[in-house]
Amino acid sequence: MKMIRLFLGSFIAMILLCACFDDEGNYDQSELATVEIKVSYTTPAIGEEYVLRPEIDYKGIDSTEFAYTWVSSIQDKWSDTISREKILRYTFTEVASYNICLIVEHEPTGALTTWNLYIGSTSRYSKGWTILSDQNNQSILSYIRIDQEDEKIKYNLFKNIYTSLRGDELGTGPFRLGRHFSRESDQILVLQESGALEINGLDFSKAITTREEFIGGVYPEGFSPKQAEYASRLEAILGTDGKVYTRINPNGNFQVCQYNTLPAFSNARIEQMFYCAYLGYIYMYDELNHKMVAICDEPQAYTGMVINVRMDPDGVNSENFTPLDDMGEGTKVKFIGSYNVEGAKGRDFVQVIKKGMDYYFQTYKITSTSGSSIMYAFDGNEELFVGNGYVNDDSKYCMDGSSYFYFTADNVLYYWNRINKMEPFYTFQSKIIDIERYANGDDREEIAIGLENGEFYILDASYEAISGQKEKVLYKADGLGRIVDIQYKYGDSDTFNKESRL
Repeated sequence: MKMIRLFLGSFIAMILLCACFDDEGNYDQSELATVEIKVSYTTPAIGEEYVLRPEIDYKGIDSTEFAYTWVSSIQDKWSDTISREKILRYTFTEVASYNICLIVEHEPTGALTTWNLYIGSTSRYSKGWTILSDQNNQSILSYIRIDQEDEKIKYNLFKNIYTSLRGDELGTGPFRLGRHFSRESDQILVLQESGALEINGLDFSKAITTREEFIGGVYPEGFSPKQAEYASRLEAILGTDGKVYTRINPNGNFQVCQYNTLPAFSNARIEQMFYCAYLGYIYMYDELNHKMVAICDEPQAYTGMVINVRMDPDGVNSENFTPLDDMGEGTKVKFIGSYNVEGAKGRDFVQVIKKGMDYYFQTYKITSTSGSSIMYAFDGNEELFVGNGYVNDDSKYCMDGSSYFYFTADNVLYYWNRINKMEPFYTFQSKIIDIERYANGDDREEIAIGLENGEFYILDASYEAISGQKEKVLYKADGLGRIVDIQYKYGDSDTFNKESRL
């Protein structure tokens, strides 16, 4: 039925076109000049110019006597004329099925020849780096796709991709990004003063405002979103008031339910949240009660259950280790990271905490039992952070499992081998706003850096680059506005779980 409607649409269009042409005289049917059309084509990618170059046999007639019209329909809905040139140059903006029709008219006789193509557009935006920046208070979302060409990696920048594709402004006052996945695709959470919203990761269209994700389309009183984490089933959003609201996703799709209007904790002020692949819970720091706490993600029977962190009474910790269930009034948690060591008991965690004016580096393990509301920390070690005296409250951190640890101080990126060596890795011309590491086996080991002056770098984070055997800068872009956040776009939940796992 769908194919019949599309053919009917093309037929009606041709009749309408015929009716629009002035009749210059009466012609014998044998005099009508038709042509033969051949077109080679590929699959169009949204956001990129699509070109069709028809080969036309004019059968000896002067080619200047012909006019060309390209008409396109999307799905079952009639669209419009998209070109009046012989060669089609058009940019599709939606992932959909299209019927493209070329109508070649011999103007002296009014004879029409048509050529039809039924084709689906695709997205090539599934993976890559996303950059959120502020340009004259306007939110600018840019994207870098990583392509493989002749066994070489090529970085392709799509500056201000949202406005380029959608034609309108994203919003104002941007300050943070968030990752949201389904099994098939992803969404990008944009936190901004004008109103948080989620962007479709396939075509960069607006999916939903965060306000609409609450019951009744209204935020709880005093709530303004500042961070969100999306686990396998549990989804949690944190407000500037320190309150966390959750929802349970039953099937892994987007927006299948709304956030609860009651906070997850009755007496807490959550400062930050942390989630990574296969963690099993969303980890948090409660600044009011100065302790670590979590909300269960999996298994399903316990999703949403609050889990308290306790120091293992049988565990061995360094004497100066700050206990996670009583970290002391005024303690700030500046960074949380986690990774798995194959065959080891528990999961390894790394934290940078600030006590007074000094920064400390913590390592510990956590083990949990399914269904228990308590998980235990052990093997805790704490030392004065090697970057103490360099870092400040604006410093950013990332890590490579148990190997290298990276941190920033103003315009300098440092690396530390966590044993005996800390050195500047790269010095930039502007303050570093954010860093993030991406590593996918032996193919790519990268650190992305966003600067206050609108420059964006991708550095090689391989051992060869760190040791000076290879050039460090893989890619640089500028003119992006004042960068406020960067993050890697994994495309779907399976890829995130596979490629982000340390």
